[in-house]
This record gives sequence, structure tokens and C-alpha cells, in this order.
Amino acid sequence: MRQKLIRKTENQEQPEANAFAKGSFAHHTIAAEAISLQSLLFSPAISKDDWTEGLKYHSKTLTNLLLNHQIEEFNTYLESQFNHEITGELQSAEISFQPSETKKGLLKMDYRPVLQDLLQTAILIEHSTIPPYLTALYSIKDGTNILASQIIRSVAVEEMLHMIMVCNVMNAVSIQPSVNRPQNYPTYPMKLPMNVDFFVGLETFSSNSIATFIAIESPSTPLVKAPKYVAEPEVSGLLSKITAQENNLWTLENMKEFIMKNVHTIGEYYDALFFYIVVFQIAAYYERYGKLPQNFEELNTGGIFTGDPARQIRPEQYYGSGGKLHPVEALDGVILVFQEIKGQGEGADDSIFDVDPSQFEEGAELAHYFRFKEVFHEHFYAGGDYRPFTDENGMMPVTTPPVGKPLPVDWSAAYPMMPNPKIADYQSNPALFEQGKAFNATYKKLLDAIQAAVEGQPEELAKSVMYMYALKEQAIGLMSQPLSAQYNAGPTFEYPTN
Repeated sequence: MRQKLIRKTENQEQPEANAFAKGSFAHHTIAAEAISLQSLLFSPAISKDDWTEGLKYHSKTLTNLLLNHQIEEFNTYLESQFNHEITGELQSAEISFQPSETKKGLLKMDYRPVLQDLLQTAILIEHSTIPPYLTALYSIKDGTNILASQIIRSVAVEEMLHMIMVCNVMNAVSIQPSVNRPQNYPTYPMKLPMNVDFFVGLETFSSNSIATFIAIESPSTPLVKAPKYVAEPEVSGLLSKITAQENNLWTLENMKEFIMKNVHTIGEYYDALFFYIVVFQIAAYYERYGKLPQNFEELNTGGIFTGDPARQIRPEQYYGSGGKLHPVEALDGVILVFQEIKGQGEGADDSIFDVDPSQFEEGAELAHYFRFKEVFHEHFYAGGDYRPFTDENGMMPVTTPPVGKPLPVDWSAAYPMMPNPKIADYQSNPALFEQGKAFNATYKKLLDAIQAAVEGQPEELAKSVMYMYALKEQAIGLMSQPLSAQYNAGPTFEYPTN
């Protein structure tokens, strides 16, 4: 059993239950007086401000309950929000609307282009981390920084797992995922497609590149459970526009605007994306049955989940280690995928680990954020005494550095690669130019193998291992050659032009 992602507190259930029954249309609503979920989804009369505030509240509430497996509480919440027909008068406001007005909005919206855009952006987010992680890994000179190399390699492999699982989600809703087209390639330096103030790029292994990786994997929560002290330390884009559909707040443009203004971490992006998926599943349920779902069982299957199960990549077909690959055939599969991605990135159940070691046969492993912090601070978490950083509830700030056994790092043992190189930088050197093209061709083959796998040929996925070994050799061949008096060459991860 996977560990819950969001810590359930003692006192939250009753206040939330009271809030669920409310449905105020007051401007600048606070969480306790948010408009009802029904009004948020279907009312054509609410303002943009109320829509945004309602989206903040209900996306957080719904995601908290479902990603935390609080199904009984979710059923109570859903029943309280959908306690009357959407074609009738809204009981929480002095307005009413006709069925024809409702059907101009969310119910008649084609979810496929919207989810295609949002899920492809999730693939872009995952894809955009892989070349920087591999670049830093390949730049470490052989025989040095063994522990740091193991950490970076483990995270890069898990990012590929995340990308494949997002493809599973897309296939589950009958949307063709794409990982190997020119428009799906990250271009460096770049910002992640959400509200962040840092750039992601291709750089050699250094404290600066590791600090960027820490920023990429930042947790949504400011506090985590402090590790227990032990005496013996142990080592452990796709943002294309579509035409807004009629006079309706539920448009791709508005949904992405909400993300760009209110989402600051990868975990928060998946929270918002999960809520949008549930929104379209609710609309699909109403379209089929003429009523709103009252519990998770009604909401789970069917609806937008019309994909061919044969296109799902399953655990036995995945070559990588670390984490578990989840197929998706219904909403519960999306929950498992997003739990895995969030847990590996920022930690599970407000801990520094991606899972609870008592509930996972492979044992505990630090989430990506905390693995990179170990490298940056040159210390492991295990064995550290965190009592000085811990509050009365056993929680500590995520910014707390690891203070356990030393993790030796030689920051000088890396090739001085030019930051964010382009193949055009090598045109004056024919040998380097051909090497750079060869690297990009191999990387394209790796992506082609993944693409073929998610199109129904899972046996192609095994080829990725071969291409990963080839990439390392080709990258080192580039990084070991001077490009200027200051820098060496390096891989560019660009789409092959010919």
C-alpha cells in the first residue's frame, strides 16, 4: 500500500463538513465561505473572482481527500455539494438558470483538447528535468563523486517513470501522448510552465546546478516530519491556445491562467491537473446519467476513461528501478499515478521519504528534493539530530539542512561544460558538430522507443536501456573536448534537424 500524500489532521474534518454545506456568492470568499462545487462548475452567473477563489478552495479540498484515500469523507463532501439538480434553482444564491444556459458551459465543453494541452504540459515538465539531470550526471568524471552520481541517476530514472505514467493517464482518456515531436522538446534555458522565478538549464555538476534541482523539486508544504535521531548513522508546453467556448469561465485559457498565477511547485501543478480531470469526469457522468455523482464509486469508472487498456504500460514492462509504475483505466489509477509522482518528488505524508517504509516492500527512499539537498549540503539526513529544528508536533521546515553523516563531494571533479550549448556552437569544429548531432540522434531514438511503447508496443521500452548507455559515452566524448579557453563542449538535447 502506498503511503498517503497529505497528512490528515485531527481537527479538519468537522470545520470542512460545515464549510461544505455553505455556498456563499460573496466577493473575495474565504475558504469557509467558498461557493459550492456545483455552482463553481455549472453556474453561468458567478464572477471571475468567485470562480478563482472557489477553484482554490475546492481543488485543494477535493485533492486532499482523494489523494489521501479519504473516500468516506469525499463521499460526504460530494453529497453535500451536489444536493440538488443543476437545472433547478441554486439554493445558496438568489439566482437561477435554465438548462440551456448550463449546457453552454462545462457540460458541452470538449475535454480532449483541454486535457491534451494540460497533460502534455505535465509531460513537458517531467521531460524538462531529464536532460539537466543527465547532463550533471554525465559531467561527473569517472571514479569520482560516486554517491552523488548514484543520487542524480536515481532521480533521472524516476523522472522517466513519471513521464511514462503521465502517458498512461493520457491513453486512459483516449488522448495520444507525444514525447518525441519537435514541439515536445524542452528548450534551454527555460522556466517551468507555472509560477516560478528560476530557470532550468543544461549545466555541469556544481553547487549551482544542484541548487536548481532543489528548486525544481520544491515541496508544496513548508513543514515535514523531522527524521528520528539514531546514534548509528546509515547511508541510504506546450501551452497552445484553443478558442474559448462561449461565455463560460471553464476555458483552457482560464484554467491555465489559474495555474500560471497560483501554482508554484510541480506537486501543486499535479493537484490542479487532478482537479481538472475530476471536473470533466463529473461532467461526463452528468451527460450520461442526467444527474450528478454522489460518491466516488459512481465517479470512478467510465466517463472520460474510454482508452484502450492495451496501450497501458504496466509494471512488468518497465525496465527502470525505483518506484512503481501504475497503469490507468479509471480515476483510481490517476490517484495512484499522482501519488507516486508527488511522493517521489516532494515526499509522502509530510515526510522526507517518498513512501512509508513500513508499508512498502522496497523500503524508504528520500524524495527527490531531499536527495538533492544531501548532495548540496554534503551530508546525509540519516543519523542527524533534528531536535533543535523540531516543533512540539515533531515538524521541521523543509529548508532544514541535512546534518547526518558526511557525504563527500568533490565539486571540482566535473568537466567545465559550456552552459546551455547549442549544436550551432559547434559549426566551426566539424568533429564536434558531428558528435553533437550523433548524441541528439541517440536521444531521439530513446524518445522514439518510449513513444512506440505508449502507442501499443511496450516491448520497445527495453531499447531505452541501450540508448542510455550510448548517451553517457557520447556525452563524455563531448564534455572532454575544449570548446574555448573557459569551457568544454557538451550535449545539447536538441531535436535532430537532419
